[in-house]
Amino acid sequence: MNKGKAVLGRGMAALLSSSMANPARELKEEKLSEKKDQLKAKLQEKQSGPMGPVLVPLERVKANTHQPRKVFKEQDLSELASSIKENGIIQPLIVNYHPEDQSYEIIAGERRFRAAKMVGLEQVPVVVKNTTKKDKLVMAIIENVQRSDLNCVEEGLAYFQLMNEFNLTQEEVAKKIGKERSSIANHLRLLRLPKDILLLLQKESLSFGHGKILASLEDHDQASDLAQWAAENNVSVRQLEEKIKLQKNFKGQKKSASDFNLQKYKAVKQKIENRTGYHVEIKGKKNGSGSLTIKFSNDDEFNKIYEHLTR
Repeated sequence: MNKGKAVLGRGMAALLSSSMANPARELKEEKLSEKKDQLKAKLQEKQSGPMGPVLVPLERVKANTHQPRKVFKEQDLSELASSIKENGIIQPLIVNYHPEDQSYEIIAGERRFRAAKMVGLEQVPVVVKNTTKKDKLVMAIIENVQRSDLNCVEEGLAYFQLMNEFNLTQEEVAKKIGKERSSIANHLRLLRLPKDILLLLQKESLSFGHGKILASLEDHDQASDLAQWAAENNVSVRQLEEKIKLQKNFKGQKKSASDFNLQKYKAVKQKIENRTGYHVEIKGKKNGSGSLTIKFSNDDEFNKIYEHLTR
């Protein structure tokens, strides 16, 4: 009985000792925990940079090599530079920290970065994110697309880069970007257009709507001519559609006339050969002109043809 009580006593003592407060020990443990957290934070900062927003020297910030935006309008940059000069940078740049050279690579905010350089700022506010190459590209695309900063060609190239480098399907890209798959497909289709049309789209002399219509044409020469005409005359997408429809109708009429002429020439050829016994060849052109050739095999045949024609 005494033995049982002793065991029970030790068990209760253990429970009580674990639940009773020990101020000196708790303070010591709290300090140790705090030091661990500080060391962990310092290690994380050393590995990935401060998590921000923080101010960093502008000279340590570098552009993203995978930035989907290629064209930066000078007027827009000048206006942004004036705003930054007056109000500062309100929205921090999103960057990726590179500890090997202590640099900050831009994920989003290159316009703000360029405008800050124009103004001559020495420091810019940044938020550091630890990201993979794919994450950086996706974030850059999302920011630019949501802000409508990309032209339709840059957007198509960005989607192509995502698919090509990371082996993604159109559906997967659409899900990441938050767009319909048909929109991704239409932007990718633009990349098949001739270079001169792509330049007009990049300069925004033509819209995405113009590009979609031109991409549906099989004849690249026709597409280039129509693109130049549309850009020079500032025509709407509807007007371009009407122009293409008229050209198709005209081509259909010309084809019908050409088919009719071929049938007519074939009948005439047969009739001449039946009446003369000589082989003939008839060639017609689109403008109505052409040639009729009578073939002969020897001098005797030539003389007979000559007599027949001069009779």
